[in-house]
Amino acid sequence: MIELKNVTKIYPRKGESDVHALDGITLRVRQGEIHGIVGQSGAGKSTLIRCLTALEKPTSGKILVDGKNLATLSPSELRTARRSIGMVFQGANLLDARTAAGNVVYPLRISGMDRGEARARVDEMLRLVGLSDRGTSYPAQLSGGQRQRVAIARAMADNPSVLLCDEPTSALDTETTEQILSLLRDVRDRYGVTVVIITHEMNVVRRICDSVTLLEHGRVVSTGPVGQAVSCVDTPLARQIVPAPILDPEDVKDRAVLDVFFTSRLGQPTGAKVMKIAADLGADIGAGTFDSIKDVQVGRLALTIEHDKVQAALDGFAAAGVFARQRTSGASDGYVRAASPAAGEEEAR
Repeated sequence: MIELKNVTKIYPRKGESDVHALDGITLRVRQGEIHGIVGQSGAGKSTLIRCLTALEKPTSGKILVDGKNLATLSPSELRTARRSIGMVFQGANLLDARTAAGNVVYPLRISGMDRGEARARVDEMLRLVGLSDRGTSYPAQLSGGQRQRVAIARAMADNPSVLLCDEPTSALDTETTEQILSLLRDVRDRYGVTVVIITHEMNVVRRICDSVTLLEHGRVVSTGPVGQAVSCVDTPLARQIVPAPILDPEDVKDRAVLDVFFTSRLGQPTGAKVMKIAADLGADIGAGTFDSIKDVQVGRLALTIEHDKVQAALDGFAAAGVFARQRTSGASDGYVRAASPAAGEEEAR
């Protein structure tokens, strides 16, 4: 288990205000969970993972991994504790002069493992990641996805209880990303390792995370199981995990736009209720997103409607227990969509 208790990290700056990279972080990740850490650039994600690996020492607070406070360990104790923490980086960070097998065996040699035992462990890890036939290949001879698989094998070689992943799929294409996510889930299922993933890709959270934390300016804005997070539809975290659909302004013309966020569970046909309210009011569906996350069906609709019917629609949705709000052109609250997908994605954050 990983537990952070009121962790702060302050970087002093001469002649300027200190930087509070982490500001009172309290967080618990249960054993065997896959936990996502999300947030915009500068939210404190990188500092947090450096503290979790003990590459940075927090200014104050406790960081407990398997019951040991990393912030108070002696150098020799810290070296031992780090063996229980595997690390996967965005760019794999393999040693170019070593083969795939050579990269995987490297931490085992450092830990002093017997040569025969180490060789067997390397074979096991290469089988795990589907690269038994590429042990003699050098990183330059491997694809990006294969290099990341070697990185996962290396991180798991010393049988850690915790696997930290820093943007493990951000440099990969969609198909390879799916393969790496499936592999990480398989690693968790086989070995019971606790996985923490730093990511800006909401697909990662939707696909494999059991729980998720949103950081903002070094603080925890929201944390909890993913299904619970998306069920609280009117929150920044829910809107990040499943953003409102992008709507081209040309499709709106002189009509108002309502964003309708809802969830459905078995026996609760919320989607049908929303569709009926929209039809009764003469609203059209401009765009929509539907996703299944854990045991929750998540719906996001952008409805276009006559301006004089907006309040009646909002009242109707409110009476039905469905969250809806008007999308206001030119608003600066990060909620309005522009014509381009990139802008739309940015505003969803």
